[in-house]
Amino acid sequence: MKPDFRKTMIWLHTYSGLLLGWLLFAIFVTGTLSYFNPEISQWMKPELGSQRADSNNINQSLARLNNDAQGATYWRINLATARNNHLRLSWGMPENGKSSRHSVTLNSKTLQPLEIRDSQGGNFFRSFHYTLQLRNYGGRYLAGIAAMMMLVAIFSGIFTHRRFFRDFFTVRLNNVFKTLTDLHAVIGIITIPFCFVLSLSALFIYISMYMPWSMDHHYEKGSRELNALVSTSLPKLVPAGIAAKPLTDFDIVLSKVKQQWPEPNAIKRISYQQPFDINGRIVVSRHKQLSLSNKSEVLAFSSVDGRPLAGVEPERNARMLRRIFYGLHEALFASIGLRYLLFFMGTASCLLIASGLIMWLNKRLPKVKQRHLGHFLVERLNIAGIVGLMLAIVSYFYANRLLDLQLAQRAEMEVSVFLLTWGAVLVYAFVRPARRAWLELLLLTAIAYLALPLVDVVINAQWLLDALQYNNWIYLGFDLALLITGGLALLFYFWLVRRTQ
Repeated sequence: MKPDFRKTMIWLHTYSGLLLGWLLFAIFVTGTLSYFNPEISQWMKPELGSQRADSNNINQSLARLNNDAQGATYWRINLATARNNHLRLSWGMPENGKSSRHSVTLNSKTLQPLEIRDSQGGNFFRSFHYTLQLRNYGGRYLAGIAAMMMLVAIFSGIFTHRRFFRDFFTVRLNNVFKTLTDLHAVIGIITIPFCFVLSLSALFIYISMYMPWSMDHHYEKGSRELNALVSTSLPKLVPAGIAAKPLTDFDIVLSKVKQQWPEPNAIKRISYQQPFDINGRIVVSRHKQLSLSNKSEVLAFSSVDGRPLAGVEPERNARMLRRIFYGLHEALFASIGLRYLLFFMGTASCLLIASGLIMWLNKRLPKVKQRHLGHFLVERLNIAGIVGLMLAIVSYFYANRLLDLQLAQRAEMEVSVFLLTWGAVLVYAFVRPARRAWLELLLLTAIAYLALPLVDVVINAQWLLDALQYNNWIYLGFDLALLITGGLALLFYFWLVRRTQ
């Protein structure tokens, strides 16, 4: 007798989600936070201040570089943006045949040097999302396997919930487990396109890692050689060895840039390559708001007189397709409204995964007379993987505020606090009764999130006062997000107390 196809899909959906559910939850949580990577970094570096940048920052920055970086091999200006008030100048000085890098962060209003705390900021969540803090490419392979399993869970879930409209409009509130099951189905229907695009685009980003055989067969150096052949870039700059003064009045170039890029605040970065050579070049990089591709558009000009130079040739279609999937995954093009929508979909996807893990356990425990090791492991990993991750995240923010600013390798210490907290919760979940562990860790998580804005004010109340004075909604919005997260954790704690009495 042939097995029932739908039952097979239910089994596949259940165990594809269970085997990598905790990994998928961590990937989705950190990926969802990455939609606000610049905003998180801005909050974690409060020395950047709340005053917004002056319009003449470029010329003032060039004057500073011309004064402080004579003879440099390159100048670079990373401009402050509406999402991150970080104005950074960097330059390279020739030393022993190489270029030594120097940089300074400036107040975007006064252009005075700032001492910024050493922190990875929101970029930690972005990198953890696909590297899992593993060296080399191990994390990328695990993330790729997780993406493949997510696609399996999506398609098997479609067969599992074949009555889409009925499932979507059915939420039974008379029973907690039935409510959780119905919410899992509703969220699953809502997030199908989002999860599909993210999982598929994740595979496209590292397709050369996951399917290298054709490239290894046809090219001696594999994907590296193929990338070098199909990638397009600016023509190679060859210094003439003739000294020249670099252009320090950027208005000459800016007028030409505005003809090509008419939108306001189009420039992300300005680079001077060989600024003191007659063949020197200015490369202007565009923000990615108007392009799905993850590759920034650039314009090139002479660093001597600002005349336009040859640009980058259009990329091949296959290469452009990969970059578009990359851009879709990162969503750097998203406006503020779309970014919040993506954040909501990411949060819903996290709830989808977490509810599925909890459902697997609660569906089986009432039917067994004696628990086995699998039940014990899933129960404890649910605690550590879900509430433990939320506690580890807030511990990362506490480390940012409480660690000594002069501490060596301070950014690495912040990450270590995150990992140690998560590890401690894992141990705690295994040694405490499950119910007590859920309640105690939920309460601790709620208190930690709710108390962090207060701790921030105690450390330096001026940060909050400046944010209120200059309408710094990034800082204020982050504090509000902490309070909302803590409030939701507290509500869930009280709900769990009532349910388990």
